[in-house]
Amino acid sequence: MKKLSTLVTVMAMSLAAVFADAKGDEIMTKVHDVKKPDYSVAKAEMNLIAKNGSVDENRVFWEYGANIKKGAGDKDVTKMVMNFVAPAGYAGTRFLQIQNGPEDGKFVRLKTDANPRRVNSSEDSKSFLGTDASYGDLKKREIEDDTHTYLRDEKHHGFDCHVVENVPKVASSSQYSKKIVWVDKATMYPVYTELYDKNGKLEKQLTVKSIKNVDGYDIPMENEYKNVKTGHKTELKIIAVAVDKKALALMQKMSINPKTVFTQNFLKNGK
Repeated sequence: MKKLSTLVTVMAMSLAAVFADAKGDEIMTKVHDVKKPDYSVAKAEMNLIAKNGSVDENRVFWEYGANIKKGAGDKDVTKMVMNFVAPAGYAGTRFLQIQNGPEDGKFVRLKTDANPRRVNSSEDSKSFLGTDASYGDLKKREIEDDTHTYLRDEKHHGFDCHVVENVPKVASSSQYSKKIVWVDKATMYPVYTELYDKNGKLEKQLTVKSIKNVDGYDIPMENEYKNVKTGHKTELKIIAVAVDKKALALMQKMSINPKTVFTQNFLKNGK
């Protein structure tokens, strides 16, 4: 009986692991498939905060986004531009990211540069414009890139969450050994993420403090990116946001062309 009991226990644990992986895949697929606007425009404030709580720098920028939906089996093309307008010494710094499109990649134009440059994949672990996020953190990973393991359900800062561990299938494809994600059940949006370095030590924490439904889309309004090792953090707050037709109307009012804003030429001259 003792041997049978042990065998049953091992089998039960093995089955639990199989179901856990399937549930992890299901949860992260839902996260990936969350409804996104075709176009978005947001004005946001960014604060770089020292370990002692003092603000190193306050920045303001406009963010333009596009999501071109593809058919079954094809990956959506996502585009994003950040155009910094304050402080004066930083205004004119611009960043472009295109994922799955013909010009797939990241491009940055600093205020002091005449032309934009491509950010190479070898720079993914470098700080994004002096923030606590890296260039690699900005890129959305595809479902098939990671192994997803469901860990548990628990509440986190008022959100009722699924907790899922994501481990890169190819270690060199990420600067992290793993990510543990707390996914809000109501919106299927990750509201808290722990990012672990290659030695398995906690390196960063990404916290979503509030989510707002804007014309049918759940949008994170306040985020905090903290470097656990240094104590430095970056806070991001959306001041105003518009989606789809309202976003296009706002672009028109701002003399922003949705056909040319997601280009290196826009990074260069802001037109």
